[in-house]
Amino acid sequence: MTRTGRSMDDEARLAPAPAESRIPAWARYLLWAIVALTVIFGALIAVTPLLLYRLVGHCFEAGAALICMGMCAYAYLRWSRRRIILLLAAFAFGEYALATIFWYLFSLLPVTENLGRPFVFTTVAELSFLGFMVFFIAAFQIEQEKEPAHPLFPWLLLALFLAIPLMVIGEYGISLRTVMLLVRFLVVEQLIVVTIGHGFFRYPLLWAGICIRCLAAMLYGLRETLFIYYTSWIIPLPGAGSAISVYDLSSLIGPLIIASFALIVLGLFDYTASRDTAGTQS
Repeated sequence: MTRTGRSMDDEARLAPAPAESRIPAWARYLLWAIVALTVIFGALIAVTPLLLYRLVGHCFEAGAALICMGMCAYAYLRWSRRRIILLLAAFAFGEYALATIFWYLFSLLPVTENLGRPFVFTTVAELSFLGFMVFFIAAFQIEQEKEPAHPLFPWLLLALFLAIPLMVIGEYGISLRTVMLLVRFLVVEQLIVVTIGHGFFRYPLLWAGICIRCLAAMLYGLRETLFIYYTSWIIPLPGAGSAISVYDLSSLIGPLIIASFALIVLGLFDYTASRDTAGTQS
């Protein structure tokens, strides 16, 4: 018996359910299935015609973003205590889905297809891709207070992330393409700084998703500003009996982005579950 006169079994039945039970198991299974499918899809680049691979990849990317948007929006309404981070994440995934659909369709237009896919790198779609990261920069800062850190830490990261785009600018000069690469690296750097500074790196899946997304963003920028000038860089495909250029192989950026989406949402679920549990116990 406890001080309230109830048995321990009664207390257990009356205690609030753990926050993790708010998130259905099927949601987690679906997200992990997306991660598994990206691994399989990435391997298929060795045996799939590149145009077909890109078409399926963009459909997969947009579909995964929409699924993640729906999960975050529904989690905000039903599974969590209306945490703004989930709402902002839903907006981030939603605008990314629209951006990638626009990006791919714009690359197929008769006016632009003769200019090549790299032309799309300088369109307004790039602002939407950067906007995805800006949403999370804002969400992390709103959700949690900044933790104490060494004042030199942000400057060291800034110097690290500026090194590559500044080398590219030094080699190819200032142009819209190289300036966009610089801006992309700056946004990535800010996302990493905010993720660490506000303590979200402590959630392994969320941190992994953010890191993979940042890696994909940097590789994409390098593909459209550096790899494009070195089409002679060829990599043999093991077991396929053929080779592929570094530029074309960088189509694997798509599967990386898709996997990062699923990991980010899984990490957000873990974060909201832990915060809701802490709020219940307090």
